[in-house]
This record gives sequence, structure tokens and C-alpha cells, in this order.
Amino acid sequence: MVKATFIIDDDEVYVYAIKRLINLKQLSEQVLVFKNGQLALDYLINTPADKVVLPDVILLDVRMPVLDGWGFLEAYAELNIPGKQKVDIYMVSSSIDPRDLEKAANIPIIKRYLFKPVNLEDLKNIFEKR
Repeated sequence: MVKATFIIDDDEVYVYAIKRLINLKQLSEQVLVFKNGQLALDYLINTPADKVVLPDVILLDVRMPVLDGWGFLEAYAELNIPGKQKVDIYMVSSSIDPRDLEKAANIPIIKRYLFKPVNLEDLKNIFEKR
């Protein structure tokens, strides 16, 4: 079981389902949800270092309002947070746009691009590899 997971996604139905599945299968001790990339960045930047929860896994949507997944990745790369290189980031989207797949393939910090809905086998693979 991983200690913490971030779900960065604005799709409330997906977030409810994936969080419930993670909790039911006891894959993560803690799940923090952010409706867009900016809220996740604000949390990482503004939470005192001794109180911030750095995730083991981030499930990141591609398309969101305010700051999308690509914008989050750019800003995240610039953050000076100890241990951030140990975080596994998975792009999760309903987009089958080949440009998104190609872009994700060319960003080294992305472990994998997953299509919604994410199934239990994908989740087990993500969390058991930790």
C-alpha cells in the first residue's frame, strides 16, 4: 500500500469511482483530490514543508479548467520539493488524440498514459509496482 495518492481531475463521477476503488482495495493510505492542476500546485507550494503530503502516485487528467495536466507538469518540473523525483505520475484521460499520446510519451516523468475508465487491473499495476 502506498502512503499517499493525488487525483488531479475535474470529472466528479470519475473521481468518486476511482477514489472509492482505491479505498476499497486498500491501495493507498490517503487520497487527496484536486479539481485542477493549479489547486494541486497551490497545495504543494503553500502548505508548510512539515505538513505537506507528497504523493507516491499522481493520477493526472489531461484536460481541466484553470490549469490542465500539461500545465501542471511544466510547473511541477520547476518546483523545488525534496523527493518529487520519486513520485510516479500517470496521465489519465478519455482523450484518444494521438497528439496527447505522443506528447505524454516524450515527457520522461510520465510513467504511463491511461484511458478512462481506469480498471482495477491498471490500478493494481500502478500501486503494486511501488
